[in-house]
Amino acid sequence: MDFALPTRSEDGHKGTFGSVCVIGGQRSEGGVVMLGAPALAANAAIRSGCGKGILAMPQPVLQHGLLLAPTVTGIELPVDEVGRLLPSASIEALDAHVSDCRCLAIGPGFGSEWPQQQLVATLLSRENRPIVLGADGLNALAKLTYGQLDLRAPTILAPHVGEYNRLAEAMGIHADAQNQVEAAEALAQAYGCIVVLKSDVTVISDGVRSVEESNGSVILATGGTGDVLTGIISGILVQFGKDCISHLFDAAVLSVRAHAIAGDSFAAEHGNTGMLATDLLQRIPSAIATLRA
Repeated sequence: MDFALPTRSEDGHKGTFGSVCVIGGQRSEGGVVMLGAPALAANAAIRSGCGKGILAMPQPVLQHGLLLAPTVTGIELPVDEVGRLLPSASIEALDAHVSDCRCLAIGPGFGSEWPQQQLVATLLSRENRPIVLGADGLNALAKLTYGQLDLRAPTILAPHVGEYNRLAEAMGIHADAQNQVEAAEALAQAYGCIVVLKSDVTVISDGVRSVEESNGSVILATGGTGDVLTGIISGILVQFGKDCISHLFDAAVLSVRAHAIAGDSFAAEHGNTGMLATDLLQRIPSAIATLRA
């Protein structure tokens, strides 16, 4: 199967190339702080060519997140007196500020407690625009009971094997993740979405057709690279314009390829050890140029 990146008009502007809102980050009651993951995803979306990035994070951590992603806009998600996310108020904040975004990327560093579950469930049940769900967005989804789940949004799920196992258990799927094609197809059929099942070989499936892609060097086996992939998928997807819903599968395949090329590029220069997820960011444009060649 051939997949082509969206064209980039020479007279385009940032509105032409779409906007991505990354929803993530947390400072938990237990003292866990996660800032890097959503910033990585937002930066990756911009590096992939989208016109505008928005970072929606709980109010106590947003300012710190923006220091890591200074080219994007920030949206504060309200919290209560002990710092817990307020899901209804957060939905209102998103409605007020991100109505023009073509894609929501949910989950990097977000946590998966009850407030996050409610926000994820609400957005999945009502959005017409695409959602890319990764990391804690997947963990929140796995904690929802079947009766709580009403997935209507056009969605891409991007689990690694551990996240797949949690989702499969929640949905009563018995396909072994070691058989990646069968597992990805089963998960895609159960949720009615695109699945990007990540491992040393990554499988992209819509439940009917599946594509296997080498996931690049073992250099990618480090924290944060999955958040970068979430950003690449979102950033490439929105460049397909108003018709981006028709290109979920294409965007997923192309993004996995770009991610792998970026990792291979670093490994060719430095070997297969020691890469930081941030090192991938500056290599994304060249990886995409390679795909266009």
